[in-house]
Amino acid sequence: MIPFNAEKALLASEIRYRRLFETARDGILLLNLDTARIEDVNPYLLEILGYTRSEMIGKTLWEIGAFKDTGLSKASFVELQQTHYARYEDLPLQTKAGGSIAVEFISNVYDADGIQIIQCNIRDVSQRHLAEAELRATARALKMLSAGNNSLLHATNETILLDEFCRIAVETGGYLMAWVGIGQNDAARSIVPIAHFGHEDGYLALGRFTWAEGPRGNGPSARAMRSQHVQFSEDITTDPLMRPWQEEALARGYHSTISIPFRQPDGTPACLTMYGASRDIWSAPERALLQEMAADLSFGIAALRTAQDKVQFQDQLRHSLEQTIQVIAETVDQHDAYTAGHQRRVAAICTRIAAEMGLAEESARGLHLAATIHDLGKIGIPAELLTKPRQLSPMEFGLVKEHVQIGYNIIKNVDFPWPIAQIVLQHHERMNGSGYPRGLVGEDILIEARILAVADVVEAMAASRPYRRALGIDAALAEIKKHRGTGFDPAVVDACLRLFHERGYKIEE
Repeated sequence: MIPFNAEKALLASEIRYRRLFETARDGILLLNLDTARIEDVNPYLLEILGYTRSEMIGKTLWEIGAFKDTGLSKASFVELQQTHYARYEDLPLQTKAGGSIAVEFISNVYDADGIQIIQCNIRDVSQRHLAEAELRATARALKMLSAGNNSLLHATNETILLDEFCRIAVETGGYLMAWVGIGQNDAARSIVPIAHFGHEDGYLALGRFTWAEGPRGNGPSARAMRSQHVQFSEDITTDPLMRPWQEEALARGYHSTISIPFRQPDGTPACLTMYGASRDIWSAPERALLQEMAADLSFGIAALRTAQDKVQFQDQLRHSLEQTIQVIAETVDQHDAYTAGHQRRVAAICTRIAAEMGLAEESARGLHLAATIHDLGKIGIPAELLTKPRQLSPMEFGLVKEHVQIGYNIIKNVDFPWPIAQIVLQHHERMNGSGYPRGLVGEDILIEARILAVADVVEAMAASRPYRRALGIDAALAEIKKHRGTGFDPAVVDACLRLFHERGYKIEE
């Protein structure tokens, strides 16, 4: 017989578990280890899949349409029976309505009153996947924009410039073919190709492109010229507006296309059109960056024609790069809600420390932009590690430390006027060589990275994290003072302390 107190404690434990089961914002599925049949399912999983409880209870995973890959479901069950653990980071599920969601799937086996039960925790990671895909696309557009800007600075005539932009679209952007067309004001309002690069194979001669209204004027190029907004076809195979070019496009492996409009200096409409080898979805940030690329192309043509002052030209290009960095920073914030705003606040602290130290204005500008995306690499770290409500294990922390290398790899080939990729890579290095990823020492660490290291620690300690409450600014300043000269640059620490103690600086919300 169970003692009264023990029975009471057991009942309380069961109530707590049931409350967690019912209210969890992760899907929870309980299976019988012997039969593979579903014993229980929580409301959240029913909600995201669109099934009723009665439609799932008593069924095996492979009898439910949600688990599309029946072979994988059966193989997973066999693995669970043998190892009592299974994890899948990218498992596709299908809702009852036919939609698709991506989930992380973690299963463990435990004993419940003599019955072996499998508990499957299912987390919807669709939004994270969208954010990761958006970042990859944004990075692609960023590299194209950067390479295009470099071409603008070195092109000596329009023909070279247009050819270069088409080459960049193919070699840097990964498109199959790219061409530039100019809208004519003849009777047919034809679009004349004047530059192209990639696998064209006679396509442009057969296209008979026009920007007039009508069946042959409904393609992305024509719509872009008329509207002066980016136009695209995500899937040429199924897009009725692409029917006049569908057969020839598919024969050359074109499955998606996007057109970015710009204007010649005399107002004549033009566009850069690119073709992809697979179905593509261009996010709003990527379309905005491609539109910026077209605007730079238009500006560059005008500069070549009018021999405008090169300094003004470079300022225009630099401004477009800064806007691009802001887009990337916003994408990273969407991935890690707990630290959204962290990069912005760190950038503000960096700017003030740089001013306190008398850092050159141009270096301070690059530092601010690097700080704005210093945690870019966290997009490649599993979200559950970034939001875990406890201290990470050494193995988990080792994974998180990879974010500096991931961030560096994303932007290392972008031709910024500042060493942004190196600043991102080095911001966890320490003066005595105890930092990561390379264990750099002292002056081998960029001064911008040394400033960023101090600002990053101060903001992180002053703010709350999933595993602890905010420690406060006093504790943060005491920490950098404690490690002055060993972990942190003494001059940077002194400047930071003056900033808060003497200048009265407060971290913005």
